[in-house]
Amino acid sequence: MSQSRHSSAAEILVRFWSLDHHRAEEILWPTSDWDKLVFAVEGTIHVETARKLHVLPPNRALWVPADDPHPARTLGKAKVRTLYFAPQLRLQPERHVMDVRQLFRELIAESCRLGPLRADCVRGNALLTLLLEELKTAGTAQTSIAIPQSPWLHQWAMKFLKNPRCEWPAGVSRRTIERRILKETGLTLGQWRQQARALVGLQVLSSGATVLEAAMEAGFETSSGFIQSFRKQFGTTPGRMLH
Repeated sequence: MSQSRHSSAAEILVRFWSLDHHRAEEILWPTSDWDKLVFAVEGTIHVETARKLHVLPPNRALWVPADDPHPARTLGKAKVRTLYFAPQLRLQPERHVMDVRQLFRELIAESCRLGPLRADCVRGNALLTLLLEELKTAGTAQTSIAIPQSPWLHQWAMKFLKNPRCEWPAGVSRRTIERRILKETGLTLGQWRQQARALVGLQVLSSGATVLEAAMEAGFETSSGFIQSFRKQFGTTPGRMLH
């Protein structure tokens, strides 16, 4: 159930929106012209922005600029905690996908418990100062992939992200796909497929599956091949990614 609180908009610097999801389902955020930080203290979120697909386990958060469309859904049970930042703060983080270390996690959770953070509240201002510092200094390990925009190629890419063993688009040569993927995502076809398969594996792992089950779903013949590819894409092992 949402726990949003309301106050005079002129006094508020950070608002929050909290909702616990008990199954895989669409996330219906309230509309807002404020920038937002999307995070799940438990579970994993799947978010689509204009040109990328993001998979956010509990140690990743996503910065979404105001008015950017971003359809999203949970991958099973999830506790979503979202912070909205007032336009007058003029925030422009260098990274959109951020590592969420323990301090950052607790600051987000506390802001949702205390919120909204108001300009006339000493505790709220202290929390905001720490939040801004975390936004500025947070590291990143991308759990995202560029999505091609040509309708036929976009359709195939989204199909591949559901089933990495799917067929090529009918009547389209591999060379055509290679050329279009490179032009629209900046990645070779091989690089794009490796990133996509690693993300598929991450999504499967997030649902509670084993490494072997994730490897099979992502199109790998062995778990060792999956772990090697996963480490190459994300800089860590599947086990460490989710803890």
